[in-house]
Amino acid sequence: MVGIGGAGMSGLARLALQAGYRVSGTDRSSSPVLDDLAALGADIHVGHDAAAMGPGVDEVVVSTAIATDNPELVEARRRGLPIRHRSELLVALMRGHRGLAVAGAHGKSTTSAMLLAALGDASACVGASVTGGGGTGAVWGSGPWFVAEADESDRSLLRLEPDGVILLNVDHDHHATYASIGEVEDVFAAFLDRVPADGVVVAGPDPRAWRLAAASRAPARRIGEGSDAWLRIGARGPEGTVLEFADGRALTLALAVPGAHNVENAACALAMADWCGVPIGIAADRIGGFTGVGRRFEFRGRAGGITVVDDYAHHPAEIAATLAAARELHPGRVVAIFQPHLYSRTAALGPELAAALSAADVAIVTEIYAAREARDPNVSGRQVAAAITPPTHAEFAPTLDAAAAIAVRLARPGDLVLTLGAGDVTTLGEDLLRRLEYEYPGSLDHEGATDSA
Repeated sequence: MVGIGGAGMSGLARLALQAGYRVSGTDRSSSPVLDDLAALGADIHVGHDAAAMGPGVDEVVVSTAIATDNPELVEARRRGLPIRHRSELLVALMRGHRGLAVAGAHGKSTTSAMLLAALGDASACVGASVTGGGGTGAVWGSGPWFVAEADESDRSLLRLEPDGVILLNVDHDHHATYASIGEVEDVFAAFLDRVPADGVVVAGPDPRAWRLAAASRAPARRIGEGSDAWLRIGARGPEGTVLEFADGRALTLALAVPGAHNVENAACALAMADWCGVPIGIAADRIGGFTGVGRRFEFRGRAGGITVVDDYAHHPAEIAATLAAARELHPGRVVAIFQPHLYSRTAALGPELAAALSAADVAIVTEIYAAREARDPNVSGRQVAAAITPPTHAEFAPTLDAAAAIAVRLARPGDLVLTLGAGDVTTLGEDLLRRLEYEYPGSLDHEGATDSA
């Protein structure tokens, strides 16, 4: 497995080990996840090198992010070994289970983990770390169900053959793959065509998701408003959110995770768990105890009365939802440090990113995290920062180091600092806390909780 320490690949490696495969793999740097995989029996090599591939390798598994000139891939082609996309391994691991897939532009990881919790004893492969996953999103359960996060970014979801699908929402993302929202809709429509007539499609409260679900041959359970909704999301109060079912059932759902978007995610997971035969009250109680996945409003620490939280949000809709959740939880100011992800996404969605960030009191925008893309000199995080509107105070930081310095200068006791993005901005939280501890000696707290606790 090339890139075995990645979020998706590490989970697949863990599942493959638990399923009885002999697993070896490489990654560019060491990590606790690699240490855990080695403890489970994986043969791990740090650094990409053809010599890392032993003589017993039968096939090589890669993700879309692996370059074609990777030395292990070059060696695999020299030996004539099969080279599989990671989604093909996922399909193999799901055999013998009843498959449930969670798809959509936003919320897949959280909803997959909520569904895993609701089912109680399922297996899962989620794109973020989950409880019981050893730092990965993988769990090998004893029950019949297998929950898989379906990835549309490279169209690999079209390899899955699930019995049930949750389609949360349909939005234009992954601009290097999809030229238009129409292309995105076509791929999701083709995916829903793979659901059998005796399966189910749960559609989140999104007009495009509803329309695609209605066109599927499988029965649809639509979540949202209106007389044709299978489950309606009602008023939110101090005890939770009222959910009303078309068959007359009702319950009040209390969640440990913040935000209206998570109520919608939970409603979709409940609808699918109900179809799987889990009593709705039991499923709701299990989801109520769910505390989140890695990098989704994840508390990193507090120093000087300033709370630091990390979140994966990198699309305008995700940023808006995360900032709205922060406003729900936190009475003070919100300072957002955002690292744009991909030149193609920033070029296509720059104004929308700026509009979403304008919901913060302070917004610090770094330079773009290129990931797999070549640098584009015509696109910069500076443009996003410049488009943020008052009264939000906006600044551009060319590096993460500069962003941390600006945040420490601007933040004050009582503030919530959010690090946002899909790149290495996730490393910034610890640096911020060290700097804040220097400013406010003796105040560092890693063991506290966010204001939601």
